[in-house]
Amino acid sequence: MFSDELLRNSSEIWRKFLPHRFLIEVAENSISREKFARWLVNDYYFVKNALRFMAILMAKAPDDLLSFFSESIYYISTELDMFKRNAEKLGIRLNGNIDWRAKAYVNYLLNVAYSGSFLEGFTAYYCEEKAYYEAWKWVRDRVRSDNPYIDFINHWSSQEFEKYVNKIEAILNPLAEKHGEFEKEKAKIVFREVSNFELLFWDIAYGGE
Repeated sequence: MFSDELLRNSSEIWRKFLPHRFLIEVAENSISREKFARWLVNDYYFVKNALRFMAILMAKAPDDLLSFFSESIYYISTELDMFKRNAEKLGIRLNGNIDWRAKAYVNYLLNVAYSGSFLEGFTAYYCEEKAYYEAWKWVRDRVRSDNPYIDFINHWSSQEFEKYVNKIEAILNPLAEKHGEFEKEKAKIVFREVSNFELLFWDIAYGGE
């Protein structure tokens, strides 16, 4: 399947963030509040812009996927409430500085959505959602229930989120089969680039250039 090809083609990148030290430290509850807050502020920025990314893809989507996109945009918008609710509990303000890596990632996704094919944009979406599920599932399998970040962990490793990622994959594979090898190769490049951005994003917690 196309999704298997994508993962094989970028497997060495995924091995670098499964697990990244950020995930290890969250699972162990050894990460400092400052580092987690820095990551959280940037992830909140990312999710807000993911709504814009999805809206652009929706404008390009075939008619039979319009309901999927309307449900997805609603789902992502509820995620913002989850951020606010849990950030308040942790005493974290979500209006901090945005790292260049988060800005670059968002700009890349918006550019793919605007300028790329629908297959490229949908492949990008599959990559970022699949990466998040696998990352947080790794954490969930190793975390204690009294971890202060348990609500974030449970959200992105839940059965509901797993079903959603599987649904994206079930859409992606037949979609790819309607395209030729040239279009699929371009989508593979997008998947690899998004994988690299996912790897970079975890580093945001630790600052640096």
